[in-house]
Amino acid sequence: MFIGRVVGSLWATRKTVNTEGMKFLIIQPYNLEKEPNTDTVVVADILGAGDGELVMVAYGRAARLAVGREDSSIEAAVIGIIDEYEVKPELYKGELDPDKVSFKKSLQKT
Repeated sequence: MFIGRVVGSLWATRKTVNTEGMKFLIIQPYNLEKEPNTDTVVVADILGAGDGELVMVAYGRAARLAVGREDSSIEAAVIGIIDEYEVKPELYKGELDPDKVSFKKSLQKT
């Protein structure tokens, strides 16, 4: 499992039957020590995560169970949309950017 940021969406007009109806997102893994990783991962999303949101991503069988379709041809899925996190700097090994010690989703007024 890892934390990542939604950086885009993916559409495929032709795909396997067991992935029909699934929404796919492009996620950039988030590294608390440095800038976000430059790699991206395509994940299934049944929770409705939006652009820029931080999410929890699971791999393998855990991902397939999370979307409720164990027979699906996916490798990763959003299993949570992060509202808030806090890292204890005194327990964290390595250097930590002070701006990344905590995160709280801002509520946007509509």
